Amino acid sequence: MKRVIILSLLGLLFLNIPTSYAQLRVDRVIPPSFNAAAIIKYCDHPVGVRYGVPKIKIPIQTLLNDDLYIPINLNYHAIGVKVEEEATWTGLGWHLDAGGFITRIVRGENDLALADGKQNRKALGYPFEHIKPCFDDCEENENSEFHTKVCEGQIDSDPDIFFFNILGMKGKFLLTPDHDSTITALTVDILHPRKMTAEFNLKSNSWKVTDHLGYQYFFKNREVTQSLSTYLDYKFDSDSMSFDFVTQKATTSWYMSRIISPKGKEAKFKYYAYIDGESKYLSNSAYHKMNINDEDMWDVHYSSYCFPDSIENVRVTSEYLHSDVYLKSIQTGEYVANFSISEQEGIRPKDSISGAGSNHYIRSVELGYRRQQLNQIQVLQGGNPITTANFKYSKFKSNSIVENPILNHRLKLDSLLLTKSDKLKKMGFDYVENFGLPSKESHARDLWGYYNGEEDVNNVTPSDFFNYSQPEKLLQEEGKTKHYSLEHIQEGVISKIDFGGGKTRTYKFDHQAFFTVSNEISDYFTEKMKESNFSSHIKPYVFGGLRVKETVESYPKEKIYKDYFYQIDGKEIGELEITHYNHAHDGLDHRSSGNHSVKYPQIKIKTGKLFNGHKF
Repeated sequence: MKRVIILSLLGLLFLNIPTSYAQLRVDRVIPPSFNAAAIIKYCDHPVGVRYGVPKIKIPIQTLLNDDLYIPINLNYHAIGVKVEEEATWTGLGWHLDAGGFITRIVRGENDLALADGKQNRKALGYPFEHIKPCFDDCEENENSEFHTKVCEGQIDSDPDIFFFNILGMKGKFLLTPDHDSTITALTVDILHPRKMTAEFNLKSNSWKVTDHLGYQYFFKNREVTQSLSTYLDYKFDSDSMSFDFVTQKATTSWYMSRIISPKGKEAKFKYYAYIDGESKYLSNSAYHKMNINDEDMWDVHYSSYCFPDSIENVRVTSEYLHSDVYLKSIQTGEYVANFSISEQEGIRPKDSISGAGSNHYIRSVELGYRRQQLNQIQVLQGGNPITTANFKYSKFKSNSIVENPILNHRLKLDSLLLTKSDKLKKMGFDYVENFGLPSKESHARDLWGYYNGEEDVNNVTPSDFFNYSQPEKLLQEEGKTKHYSLEHIQEGVISKIDFGGGKTRTYKFDHQAFFTVSNEISDYFTEKMKESNFSSHIKPYVFGGLRVKETVESYPKEKIYKDYFYQIDGKEIGELEITHYNHAHDGLDHRSSGNHSVKYPQIKIKTGKLFNGHKF
């Protein structure tokens, strides 16, 4: 039996196990809550024509206070719905920009465990470990001593990935290593979309971000997540036996509490139901399942893991419990925006449910404090209402029958009633619903995690949180990559917006595809590129997600269409690239890491009028 298995991939993720099972080490992550996780899409798959993802933004109100501007916008990301994807408090695919937050995926050890409480762990966390920030093959790290310490939990070999949303400005960054563990603050220089310095205070467990214009943003309202992982001695096609259980708690998000402008103007943000620094509202996600075999990779893509002497096959099931943070009000100058919420209907499981995905750890949450939905935003100026937004919801259809409703529950935004200056505007939203969405634990997902209609128990694509960066090695695994299904990936995606007043917009989509790979990727992964099917298999290569193919704007007296063409002389122009981190790298090898997206440098758009089904 192999004692340590090393797989060279883009992402390195590790899991610490109690000393009684110190030889078993597999990936551990703690994802952010369903609301905070929504911005990861925007960081990894930018919206805009050049990325094939249409910008869908509905302005609600901008709060003004001299040189301080706080926009409140409702946004939709149309790249597609992943099987494990949770709906936000405004519905599946939607994200509300109102202030902001900093969130993270905890990978391996908690990088900020010194602020959260170390919980008797040996490793200090990535920023305090003296190791190279490596995302692929690193000679400095690929040695037996390094992996022995990793297996024993003495080293946190991977940085957590941080994401931010500040008044609609979005990005991601890492903490860099070799900091002194006795210091009280960590700093990160953000280069874009605006030059900013992010400072984390380890004593107060809070962030302060200052931009080059002099605006100061404070993030003190914490969202805490607890992971609960069960380890099974798993016999394929037979029995399994639990042999270990590990739990960990970490702050996964910090929500904006205050803004101070260069002229000294201030905005304050309040949130619902805090008790001893944690929210009283609780939610959870579907179980994440991993299968690991020490002789063959099943469905997990890791850099290293260690097995105990007597166990060859391991299944890990992890549940994540979030103490959710919900915005209650924003106040600046003469403006106040109030946000009203309520518990989503049909989300509570029956008492008799047991097993994976049962969510039994939060059954006792009192009525009204499970996952919430945003019902209304009311903006007052000088105490008088000037804008009211009312949200109406239902639930997306499901194609599976499950005992636990959380596995099929996906909030659907049906309409938005927007009242401004006593003028009512009703907006409606239609989505593709041909098959019904699968259970969040379904195996019917393609290589990138999108729904593909192919249920295969032996081939599970791991969660994005575990397999954050798309590894080239997977693309050469013939027979293990999951097929892409254009008709299934569109399930649950927006198809029509009715803006009211006789104006509508419809969307049609195609699959993302690329013909070339950026030099940044091919130069860094020269040997892998020689082996991969990028150059020898399919051209163009179909990539995960959707790109817009056609939009039609309908007015009372005319229809205007736009057709999007991603080919020149019959050849796809898409290029696979890396979505970079937004912080200063200071010579560290971060530019060659990150998630992948497709960019189209020369898109042709044909526009004209549509009459009786004909385009002119």
